[in-house]
Amino acid sequence: MASCRESPMFFIEDAEADVARLKQLQADDPIAWQDALNTSRALVEAVKENDVDELRRVVANADEGELIQAFMIQAFVVALKSSALEIVQQLVDWGLPLTSGAFGQALHLVCELVDRENFSNSWRILKTLKEGNAFGAIDINTPRSSDGWTPLCIACADACLPLAFKLLELNADPNVITRSNDTPLSLAKRGQPEDNEEQREARGIISNMLRSYGAQDSYKDVLRISRKQSTAGKTRWKEPEEPAPKCAVSSR
Repeated sequence: MASCRESPMFFIEDAEADVARLKQLQADDPIAWQDALNTSRALVEAVKENDVDELRRVVANADEGELIQAFMIQAFVVALKSSALEIVQQLVDWGLPLTSGAFGQALHLVCELVDRENFSNSWRILKTLKEGNAFGAIDINTPRSSDGWTPLCIACADACLPLAFKLLELNADPNVITRSNDTPLSLAKRGQPEDNEEQREARGIISNMLRSYGAQDSYKDVLRISRKQSTAGKTRWKEPEEPAPKCAVSSR
């Protein structure tokens, strides 16, 4: 089990247990409960102010169990929304459990907020979340629960060429299929009324780049290729022959 000092952001219990513990603490020791609340609020405020030194001070001075899960999640979301690379890296290094359901859409949130000013930090945040920590990482191909979109789908739909390039470098799958049977390539090719000239030009470049990574034009093509590869794999596999039984040596 992770120690509080080594991994202060690791969730030592599930969300329901954390809430129950805090309710019990409030009843048994109101002062300790207020201390936990104040410390957790200070954590979020340090992130909002992008004050890494204050963040480290708050965490260093926190007693075990004093950081409340809901506030840790809030701090992480604030850091993602503000593209605070150093803070995100620090939270991950402190053992934030990235495989928790609370963080399932973290990559998508970062991709939705990418712009020219925050791109440098944003793609490095994506890399940080993909690499993770000792407790796990976030799969770069995680589908969004509502529509099955992966981060690459977002980049392609928005015609964000630099983001699509970085995601492919991070091994994003160019042939995922969404709930509506779209693929990254079909999304990249589909222009939007609000596209500017740069985005219109980027759609063609992204499409060619996706094809160079093996992207198919439609979900039917993806399924056809997948079936063909599956069939070829079965054909190549042969059941090993059983060794011939050894003949008994008769002694005459």
